[in-house]
Amino acid sequence: MTTRQSGAYTADNTLVDYILGITYEIWEERKIELINQYYGADTMVFALDGITRGAAAMIDGTRAMLESFPDRLLLADDVIWSGSHEDGFYSSHRIISPMTNLGPTIFGPATGRHASIMSIADCVVENGVITREWLLRDNHALVVQFGYDPSGAAKIVARRRNRESRTWMESEIERLTDAGIPEQGGGIADPSTSADEFVLQMITNNLAGGNDRLASLGYAPYAVMQRSPIELYSGRDAIGGHYALLRDGIQVAGITIDHIAIQPTDSEGIRIAVRWTAVGTHSGDYLGLPASDRPVYLLGSTHWRIENNRITREWTVFDGLGVLSQLMVY
Repeated sequence: MTTRQSGAYTADNTLVDYILGITYEIWEERKIELINQYYGADTMVFALDGITRGAAAMIDGTRAMLESFPDRLLLADDVIWSGSHEDGFYSSHRIISPMTNLGPTIFGPATGRHASIMSIADCVVENGVITREWLLRDNHALVVQFGYDPSGAAKIVARRRNRESRTWMESEIERLTDAGIPEQGGGIADPSTSADEFVLQMITNNLAGGNDRLASLGYAPYAVMQRSPIELYSGRDAIGGHYALLRDGIQVAGITIDHIAIQPTDSEGIRIAVRWTAVGTHSGDYLGLPASDRPVYLLGSTHWRIENNRITREWTVFDGLGVLSQLMVY
């Protein structure tokens, strides 16, 4: 007789305690069936490698992941959140995942190699249940560390994308094309009093603007950016160079800021979490692939640490392999 598992966390817990606790139970303690308790039967998880619908599909995906990476851990780096018990919560959970590839994946047989990736999981939590999630994970960093050819891996991702996922991405491209590029204004907003405006200015400038003056006002000269555990940028100029290369490869035509959460730091600063989306055209080299003029959809999440009204640390995650997969002919 099988005893039904019961998790320790409910709507009565604080949001951070809930997010950290259920992640530990499911992944570190391998209590995978608790997904049935913490996710709804119709919960949708959105990611560039496809949509997952419902707790049962998430359980299947988690088991498959652990067959490929049996030692995988999900180590919490931060949780930036908004909301309340009455109105529901929004959680942006940054995670570092070390793992060893000891079983086959969709990309090929086990490599035996070790890798580490960064993810951000943005979740809507209502009455102790996650009802919607946006999963940001840079699978490009993963395949690079395991020695796979990114173009070949991207073709595999593209072939596996189902009709629901394709329809969702097409509708997002249409929505973002209609939205266009937001106005950035003349000066820089104060993030401590006008966070929404500051976020809009900085995300728009990074993805589509390239205004050096705005970047110098928004970033501290010593700022550090982490795109993945293997892609780090030290200094405002290096961060600017990263975004310049991205703009060279993808000419962005539409941007929306879809959620912002703000929490204090342990000093005088603040932490900001931003979920953003963008649409553009593949106008130049992107991860070694020459311009194709194909439309491309980006789903991203950015975490900032703000001190003295400037960004001092940034963590930005979007699925580079998922972007590349939209540009492949197969």
